[in-house]
Amino acid sequence: MRTKEELKELFAKFDRDVKQLSRFTRVMLAFDQFFNALFWNGSQDETISSHIGRRKADGTETRWDNFVCKCLNKLEHSHCKNALGE
Repeated sequence: MRTKEELKELFAKFDRDVKQLSRFTRVMLAFDQFFNALFWNGSQDETISSHIGRRKADGTETRWDNFVCKCLNKLEHSHCKNALGE
């Protein structure tokens, strides 16, 4: 069970996200997390690139992970590494 302070902090984060991110960005993030859980058997609260970044850091990445990461690196240098914790 979360304390009142933890809940207050969590709700404040939700409010910040709504103000800082567009609806489109939030929906795309939700799809990203959904597909991470569906295809990568990852956490529902983690993005695909963060999941792959963790696996690369552990040395357990697959060839498919490397391919996805190379594609994402064309959009942003070191995307999977930068996405750790998302």
